[in-house]
Amino acid sequence: MAIAPLPDRELLDALTAPRPPLRLLSNPGESRRAADPGAHFASALPAGRPQPGWSAARRARLRRTGLFVLVIGLLGALAVPVSALAGTGATTTATLTQGSTYVVQPGDTLWSIATRLDPTGDPRSIVGQLASETGSDTVVVGEHILLP
Repeated sequence: MAIAPLPDRELLDALTAPRPPLRLLSNPGESRRAADPGAHFASALPAGRPQPGWSAARRARLRRTGLFVLVIGLLGALAVPVSALAGTGATTTATLTQGSTYVVQPGDTLWSIATRLDPTGDPRSIVGQLASETGSDTVVVGEHILLP
């Protein structure tokens, strides 16, 4: 069972009472033209300057655009140092010569050393010789290898 309140007549009459229309009044001594709301601002500003009071939508759009430019600028500024850190690594591109000693660099494998030693040939035979030289199929950074 629900109980509904009875409407209060005085409250309903106060809410639905008609309001008088609003009128714009001018100060005594001013002309009728001065009662125009924009006339005061237009006469107070020098020619060529924008009218004050941009709309809320325009202010929000400018704020959003400024924030977007700021974020893109920060991302661009952060991308430069990160790309410099990424780099290509410490790979040596010098050709290796047979009979020399090679110091293993980070990322080197027997296969990569063999292909750099003889780029046009089949690296499988050189990998076998390097594996017998080192005694293992893997290499350790800083290890010195005598190239066949």
